[in-house]
Amino acid sequence: MEVFQNQHFGRHHAKQSVNKLDEDIQKTYQNFLLANEYRSSKLCEALYSKCEEKMDQLQVLRLPSMAKFNAGFLQCNQSFEMECIGPSKASYEQRMQKMLGKSRSLFIKDYNHRLFNWLVAFSLVMVVVGRFVIKFILLEIGAWIMFIFLETYTRMFWSAESLYYNPTWHFIVVTWETLVYSPILDLDRWAIPICVLLAIFVLYWRCCARKKRGAHMILPLYNHRNGTNRRSRSD
Repeated sequence: MEVFQNQHFGRHHAKQSVNKLDEDIQKTYQNFLLANEYRSSKLCEALYSKCEEKMDQLQVLRLPSMAKFNAGFLQCNQSFEMECIGPSKASYEQRMQKMLGKSRSLFIKDYNHRLFNWLVAFSLVMVVVGRFVIKFILLEIGAWIMFIFLETYTRMFWSAESLYYNPTWHFIVVTWETLVYSPILDLDRWAIPICVLLAIFVLYWRCCARKKRGAHMILPLYNHRNGTNRRSRSD
């Protein structure tokens, strides 16, 4: 507009040209705004959908882990803040915070209940392993104590609300989180391969033990006294 104001001349056509140029500039500017808003909305929508899918995956972890959920939550939030740009960021930020808050509340609500059920199932599995697989009485006794504590003592003396605020339960949660998720090992991802390897190892160990027992039973028994009597009779 400044260049046009400096270089135009004439009275009649110059005024019309100024108005036409201003309309074209405004039209081009509006098209630029719409294109920019579309690109920004498309980018932020893709990031939002990616984070929403990530939160849905964290809701259905095989082994519930608050540490893993928090790590995924933080990573999703940081990637959105860094990569979502443009005029659509403000509106998508509100949607993002609402979605993340809802996912976090839902995960925390089911976390303690799922963890309790996993511990009960784990204690029963350890009873079976200690009784029939390893045949280690101390492991079986410890598993029975754990099962009785979870199923009887907690239900008789602790309510469902007070259980999750008890220091003993906090210790159990910390121990569980340390075992399930760490920077070195994500047990939720490697739980099935580890269980398969352990099952193969136990079967191999049991088969080797049976072979050794069979080998000892097949060896001939020799009694020195009987051998002496046979030689005397033959003489």
